[in-house]
Amino acid sequence: MGDLFWNKVFGALLAVFLIIMGLQTLSGSLFSMGGEGGHHGDEEQSLNDWAHSRFAYYTEIADSGGSGPVEEEVYDLGALLASADASSGERAFKAKCSTCHTIEQGGSNGTGPNLFGIMTSTHAHKEDFGYSSAMMATAGEPWNYENIDHWLENPSSYIRGTSMAFAGLRRDDERADVIAYLASMTPNAPAFPEPLPEEEPAADEGEAVETSLDAETVETSPAEATGVIETVDSVDGAEGDDGNTGEVELAPEETVPAETDGEE
Repeated sequence: MGDLFWNKVFGALLAVFLIIMGLQTLSGSLFSMGGEGGHHGDEEQSLNDWAHSRFAYYTEIADSGGSGPVEEEVYDLGALLASADASSGERAFKAKCSTCHTIEQGGSNGTGPNLFGIMTSTHAHKEDFGYSSAMMATAGEPWNYENIDHWLENPSSYIRGTSMAFAGLRRDDERADVIAYLASMTPNAPAFPEPLPEEEPAADEGEAVETSLDAETVETSPAEATGVIETVDSVDGAEGDDGNTGEVELAPEETVPAETDGEE
């Protein structure tokens, strides 16, 4: 093995070392680009900050702050149940719930308990079914419409540690349909909750000002002038010019009917 062999070995090791260093540099630059101003960054940057960090000259973008205030969506279970369809709920129940539950009167328990009359029952009410310890810890709480709605939306969130392996019904309208079906399979089920009252739109500022102006007492218009100019003394009000005079335009005199002699 001569010098040529060792030169080849050294060259190969140097090439491997350079390739490894190059890959590390490339991967580091890629990840730093993704983390700086991208979706994986720890801190959010504004467009102006992002442009300032990359360009020497840029046009500053005005922060509009969005298109306006975002209205908070109000969840109205009463309105959902008022428009719910029990027949659609029955189809959803058969497709997603019937593998574990029966609902007909006198039906047997399955993986889950029979659900006939559930809307007038309480948690862990069936003595012939083995509930989880998490469900037993809430025994006696009523199955009202609000509780059953939370339970169907996400069972594991409603009762931590439940053994019910069901992801939940996340669509509001589908969940309301299923609740309506459960209520139809409950004798003497309680009435649905009332929808929330509609908020009355606030009166415009202009309308409020007009209303207040209409309510105020408006000063009556002054009497029209006659156009007759009379010279009066500004001190004692006497007619004639004694050096203290001024001119006053007279208001029209009320027309008084002349008295006439009549026969009685």
